[in-house]
Amino acid sequence: MVETNVIEQKPSQTAFFNALRRALAHKIYQNKVFGPDDLAEVFLPSIYRLFLKFPKVQKNTWDKLETAFPGLNAYLIARTAYFDQLFINALIERSHQIVILGAGYDSRAFRFAKLNQSTKIFELDSSPTQERKKKCLKKAKIKTPDKFKFIPIDFNRESLSDVLIQAGFKKQTSALFLWEGVTYYLDPDSVAATLDTFKILTGKDSLIAFDTMVSIKDEDLQEYYGAKEFYQSMRAAHPDEKMMFSIPEGQIETFLDKHHLSLVEYLSPQEIERKFLMDEDVSSIGQITGLFRFVLAAPV
Repeated sequence: MVETNVIEQKPSQTAFFNALRRALAHKIYQNKVFGPDDLAEVFLPSIYRLFLKFPKVQKNTWDKLETAFPGLNAYLIARTAYFDQLFINALIERSHQIVILGAGYDSRAFRFAKLNQSTKIFELDSSPTQERKKKCLKKAKIKTPDKFKFIPIDFNRESLSDVLIQAGFKKQTSALFLWEGVTYYLDPDSVAATLDTFKILTGKDSLIAFDTMVSIKDEDLQEYYGAKEFYQSMRAAHPDEKMMFSIPEGQIETFLDKHHLSLVEYLSPQEIERKFLMDEDVSSIGQITGLFRFVLAAPV
């Protein structure tokens, strides 16, 4: 069973602000490289959609978010690109299944529906966030794709394995698990349980992708771009969504080995910026918050 310390009784606020950043990136950059999520705006309240039509409001909102969370705007652009890439690759390679854990307002199953020939997609989240998402899609007249299932789950009380199997997930079959923007809100036991479930459920050629935070002592926060401001702003703006999990720098392989997983890819902030934030002039569009890392792992 996957457990967390917080029972979500209302739609996730961090999921909302992630959608807001993706919507802004789409409007500001007006391209598929840095602003690919053309559906993110669907999940914003009508008053937001109205005001965000104006470039000045877009820039002011973007700048305010950047001031509160230095580097997080750029991080969300890079993270969207990274997980988009994995999702598209899985569809092209006709992976049997994709599981999106703690999906929030993820739009990949809808944005890339035309690429999906045979892959079953399971999207799991708490009922409040998922119900709001479904209402937004219905209001925007966006059709739910074939081979796609919304799966509400109470991570505090329900078994991830049982819920997936009941929804039609096939054990010991190739799958891609996307776990974006979630691990740091969970306690270590919950993270461990999810990784163990992935290992038990999936077959060879399966992958799990997640982003994580590195463990940093308070006295060292200044050495990581935007880290101090990030923690301060999270405590002030999102007191109900506490940061509980991190992995010490240099210990990712040891951590994964405990769960019988092997490291496929591990990206530092510098590597993330180089791969996903370089414009046509080969200069970075921004520096990401120094706390975050991308991880791609496979069963041993």
